[in-house]
Amino acid sequence: MGYNTTTIETQSPFGVTARHPFTAHEPASDKLVILLPGRGYTNEGPIMFHTRQMALENGYDVLAVQYGFQAANGDLRPEQFPFLPQDVDLAVGSVLKRGYREICVVGKSLGTPLAVELAKNITAEKISLILLTPIGGALYGLNGLRTLAVIGTADPIYTPEMVKTPDIQWKVFDGFNHGLILEGNWRVSVHALHDMIQACEQFMRGETHE
Repeated sequence: MGYNTTTIETQSPFGVTARHPFTAHEPASDKLVILLPGRGYTNEGPIMFHTRQMALENGYDVLAVQYGFQAANGDLRPEQFPFLPQDVDLAVGSVLKRGYREICVVGKSLGTPLAVELAKNITAEKISLILLTPIGGALYGLNGLRTLAVIGTADPIYTPEMVKTPDIQWKVFDGFNHGLILEGNWRVSVHALHDMIQACEQFMRGETHE
């Protein structure tokens, strides 16, 4: 089995052309992963990059969404936040027409509330969520969606109470920050990256992780 990467181009409400790499298996897969990056943590960031590689090795097609403000190499202003769901909808529209049986939406930080909204509004036999450093209201209103959340205890948003959120599987890393690294210790950070990706893989396979 091989796969082929193409680029889906959409006209973003940010006024630029957004480019979304889409990697599809040959022969066709019935499983899809959608990657929604963070504000400053793109799909080339370590956990997003390796989640993409892991998903491909597990037989998933992968769509990596680019927001318009990223395509414009600019910052995101508060009044532009309503553009983000539009960016996502434009990116996924043609891909969802392929009729996937199983879809996993992966969001990082800014991408986590967008991932929840997308997952609640798409149709497939199996839909799941992976929320990497969830923010805002991403942990609420999941409507029973199967969800894995990954966070570090040095993340400003982390509280011991949040990881008790019912119906969510948690993977918590002691001392790790919002970028999912342990400041000042690259060796431990790289080792933990393996554990993070493995937890995502086990979740996608329906396995139980420690």
